[in-house]
Amino acid sequence: MKGILKKYGAWLAVAGLMASLLGGCQLGGKGTENHTAQASRESETGKEKNGQEAKEGSKEQEAKGRYRETLVDLPGEAEDQFVLQFLKGEGGRLELYTTEKDSQGNDTAVYQYVYEDGTWTKTEDWQGTAAAAEHRLELFCVEYGSDGAYYIGGVDKEDYRYHLLRLEEDGSATKLLEEVFAPREGSTYGMTPPKFQVLDDGNFLLYDYSEADIYDSTGKRLTAMTRDFSGYDRDSRGFCEGGEFVTFLDGSVVRYDRKTGKIMETIVCDEVKGGRDGAEILFGDGEGGIYLATEVGLSHVNRGGTMWEVLIDGNLNRMGMRSLSMRGFLEGDEGDFYGVYAGDLGKGIQICHYEYDPDMAAVPPSVLTVYSLEDHSTVRQAASQFQSEHPDIWVEVRTAAEDGQSVTEEMIQGLNTELLSGKGADILILDGLPAASYIEKGVLLDLKDIAAELESSGDMFNNILEGFKEEDGSVHMLPTRMGFPLILGGEKAVSAYSSLKDMTDYQGEKPLIPTDNYGNLLRLVATLQYKELFAEGKGMADRDTLIRYLESVKTLGDAGGSKTVFSQDEMEVNWVSNHVAPTGITGRSVLYDAGRSDSGVEFMDGYTSLLIPAEVRNRNPESKMAAAGDIYIPSSIAGINRSTANADMAKEFIRCLLSYEVQREELYDGLPVNKKALETIVETDRPYSEGVGWGDGYHISAPYPSLEVRREVAAMMDGLTVPVMLDETVMNMVTEGSQNYFDGKESVEQAAEGILRKLSIYLAE
Repeated sequence: MKGILKKYGAWLAVAGLMASLLGGCQLGGKGTENHTAQASRESETGKEKNGQEAKEGSKEQEAKGRYRETLVDLPGEAEDQFVLQFLKGEGGRLELYTTEKDSQGNDTAVYQYVYEDGTWTKTEDWQGTAAAAEHRLELFCVEYGSDGAYYIGGVDKEDYRYHLLRLEEDGSATKLLEEVFAPREGSTYGMTPPKFQVLDDGNFLLYDYSEADIYDSTGKRLTAMTRDFSGYDRDSRGFCEGGEFVTFLDGSVVRYDRKTGKIMETIVCDEVKGGRDGAEILFGDGEGGIYLATEVGLSHVNRGGTMWEVLIDGNLNRMGMRSLSMRGFLEGDEGDFYGVYAGDLGKGIQICHYEYDPDMAAVPPSVLTVYSLEDHSTVRQAASQFQSEHPDIWVEVRTAAEDGQSVTEEMIQGLNTELLSGKGADILILDGLPAASYIEKGVLLDLKDIAAELESSGDMFNNILEGFKEEDGSVHMLPTRMGFPLILGGEKAVSAYSSLKDMTDYQGEKPLIPTDNYGNLLRLVATLQYKELFAEGKGMADRDTLIRYLESVKTLGDAGGSKTVFSQDEMEVNWVSNHVAPTGITGRSVLYDAGRSDSGVEFMDGYTSLLIPAEVRNRNPESKMAAAGDIYIPSSIAGINRSTANADMAKEFIRCLLSYEVQREELYDGLPVNKKALETIVETDRPYSEGVGWGDGYHISAPYPSLEVRREVAAMMDGLTVPVMLDETVMNMVTEGSQNYFDGKESVEQAAEGILRKLSIYLAE
């Protein structure tokens, strides 16, 4: 990048300069492993084909047969409603239940739609509508029982007590299990199950947040079965079929005997589970087998089996689209399936029908591979969007780290070996990778033609794109999302962030920066003073700069009572944790609001991140809210492997990543760099609210920011020109090497010498 990345290529590289020393490490990745497992399973069914064979283009081996996804037409009014339930009702017919909500997200109406003979019909005066209104219910669940009756369940909007109602034939509604839902001792509320089932023996299965319990009609609990906790208030993963209950426990699928409550079988499902916990849907096949629907696709395992067969590949349809959440999945009557999806908070309903087409190519003939260290929602969204626009191309997204797994140096080294040997993925998502080293070694394709197109379109934040231009005008990577530090405090405190000296010289009633661990403080200061610390070209490798940096961080930390590690009691007293964020920004404006510091720094990477800081400013009219100068933190940074044989296709994918259609989705992984997309997000009201509280009585509740405030913060993006890309390897060396200094066990000079010794070895490799 102009003036920044080019100068720091040597020390920004995480491990790229070691590549010439490495042997034949093989690139690993979740996408690769999933596909390999999928191909081996599906070859037995004849329905799908090994993707590598398709990539090689062997006509003799070309397999046919795949489930085709088609959209089911919905009544126009339903498209703007919120999905509540999708089920098979009376006579096995498909039924969709929707709600309308007010600006606070509360249900104002509920509707039933019935699908028969290819047509949806709205049920006028559906009985559940009146029952929900009479009992002031926010509905969680609608169920068709084994007894042929309909049931609804939800919480009273006034006292938040749960009610389970059976809808009677005479139009009345009967309350059931009232004692089960009564407030627990010492609490103002009781059980609020996100889902229930009416079993064939007349008993009830109630899903609590970390277990599922079976009650008889008198309210006596018969069985308790543990399941994974997700915190999602509509989490309904599991089903009862026959005498068994199937759910998730410790990330695996488990089969309980519902009478004894004992686990009968555990089935590992890592390769088909996907990366969105709580979004999986389990249902039975009527013969003891299990279906699992996730973003990976629709998978099936037979009773007694351990190998999942992927029937429908989620990479090739809406199942993998991150802007949509899967809200229901059902088997049809003739080997077909139906899936219901919704956008943000359950709005924007789409229903898809999946039918097996024996003449459809099992795998698209062309393959485009995208590689990243960790999962990126925008990349997943673009892959699904690109797939729908180019049905003859399979976008294979590979991620090195499994869900919850840490990125290792070996992962990066393996990729480096491939890339430097002229192999590797077509498209690279460069977050955490040695981008500067790749540019120096000629690994990345020049994207200046795409950058020029984007700049001339008028739809982009050209100031963001400008930061990725080299001094010779070349552009080797482009960010697709970003965020920036947002400072809150009095005018004097906010002004102190203009330089490192001003920060350390600050004198106020309270510390400038609230209490935090030194790992965060080191990264926070490096982020906020990025230009000052790294503008001379050597950064942390310069002894004088390193000592000045460490002394400044200690001065700021001493003022706020910071430590390298806090005890549990200290964490509770100081409202702090030992967690270290990559940027050091952990959302500390509440400490400013509570009078514990004269300022706080938040990371503005989406409008849900603005709720608390906007409310803090509302509560402190004298305060100021401003961007931290002209810096920003890019994310989902995309580049193209120069060795790709699909350069034109890869460039089209980059355009898709930055398109309005992808960028306008609120995917909670950063702000869009597409200006038109940001305008759409800014102008959209969302029924969000957030609350933060601490044990000593502090509490703040924040509604979604007003349009005026959203526009104010969006305008700040026009002044951001300097991308901050901290090297986590270097920051870890600095953090570990400075601990004794911050703990008072050695001098700053001793700490600096130790850090420089490690850095010299690192930079020499």
